[in-house]
Amino acid sequence: MSASSLLVPVAGVLTQPVLARALGAAGRGEMTAAIVPAVLAGSVATLGLPDALTYLTAKDPRVTRHALAWSVALSTVLGALCLVLAWAVLPLLSAGDAALGRLMLLAMVLTVPVLFVGAARGAAMGQQMWGAVATESLATAGLRVLLLVGLWLSGDLTPTVAVVVTFTVPLVAGVVYWPLVRRRGSGASRPAGRVLVPLVAYGGRTWFGSVASMLVAKTDQVLMTPLSSVRDLGLYSVATAVTDVPVLFALAVSNALHGVNSRSSNPPQLARATRVTLLLGLVVSVAIGATAPWWIAPLFGAEFQDAVVPTLLLCVAAVLYIPGPMAGAGLASSGRPGLRSSVYACTFAVNVTAFVLLVPHAGVVGACWASIISAAVQTGLMVLAASRVLGLAVHHFVVPKSADVTLLWREGRRSARLVLARVPGLGRDGSRW
Repeated sequence: MSASSLLVPVAGVLTQPVLARALGAAGRGEMTAAIVPAVLAGSVATLGLPDALTYLTAKDPRVTRHALAWSVALSTVLGALCLVLAWAVLPLLSAGDAALGRLMLLAMVLTVPVLFVGAARGAAMGQQMWGAVATESLATAGLRVLLLVGLWLSGDLTPTVAVVVTFTVPLVAGVVYWPLVRRRGSGASRPAGRVLVPLVAYGGRTWFGSVASMLVAKTDQVLMTPLSSVRDLGLYSVATAVTDVPVLFALAVSNALHGVNSRSSNPPQLARATRVTLLLGLVVSVAIGATAPWWIAPLFGAEFQDAVVPTLLLCVAAVLYIPGPMAGAGLASSGRPGLRSSVYACTFAVNVTAFVLLVPHAGVVGACWASIISAAVQTGLMVLAASRVLGLAVHHFVVPKSADVTLLWREGRRSARLVLARVPGLGRDGSRW
């Protein structure tokens, strides 16, 4: 599931040159400015329900159908409230640009049904339906690349079309979760009234952390335009898309760990997964940073040459960030989502403070330094909290061992053999490789 989820940021890297060349720096910034408020509103409207669904359905699969029904109802109400609020503050968000305001409102409308897919994904993780989650990732990445490339080649790719594609593709891919509606766990279903209370209780404790985490990830893109410029936002968007590859892979691993450890707690497994993912993230980030000066401009266009330095800085931020969500998954699966939320809240406060202080003077480079600072704070606090709750020393989370390198090499070879065994001429076991 984690490997397939890696295709989502890879697809982002593949489509970034398309968006950059079709829309230009200003158009790319306009698209980002329209999408980010909708994504933030979506985080608010989830009420932490995807995480709650993962936890509850892992503990008791019988609650799945009732929990999903309540989640859809709550998400619909909260999504409608966010839509009304966004409409009220639209002049402020769009800086008086009427066309941008309409695009923001369109993105906000389209994000409401996407909430249902997020709820279904959470339930699927709790049910250990990793095949369905992997299929959704594959479908999302594949459809997004095909549609954006096709629209670019036909000359029909505009900021409005790009926004529509961004929000409709997950809806199509979310069809894979339809079996959840018909699936019944063993034994009688729990009464609906006994599902709502634990669902909202757990979701409420994790909700603020989920919102704060999303705010850390997206507030910089909301504030960039008023504090700097749309061009800087376009450069920052490209640098973020490139360096999101290790970050989103780590998030995928942490989501899987949340589902697995909610069913059967295993702190040493979680710590080892954190170290191995950190190793992978370090290798990928070094590769991106070392080669970025040679391919950023040829790939994205000459006007994005100035995105090289932000890309290098965000590679550092990505490595610092990785252990944070992994340790946070340990807290959430141990029934301590409130503690994880507190760490996200502290990180958000640090991020906004650093961003407001640095961006007006240093532009996009200041935004990157704010990301480095907030990533270090989040990982430090989250690992300390997980160390105390799970009873493991801090170094177990952040200091790789030789056995981790061996494990990574062995599993990498094994995965490669499984893939190559399907290639004609390589043999059934991939032994020629």
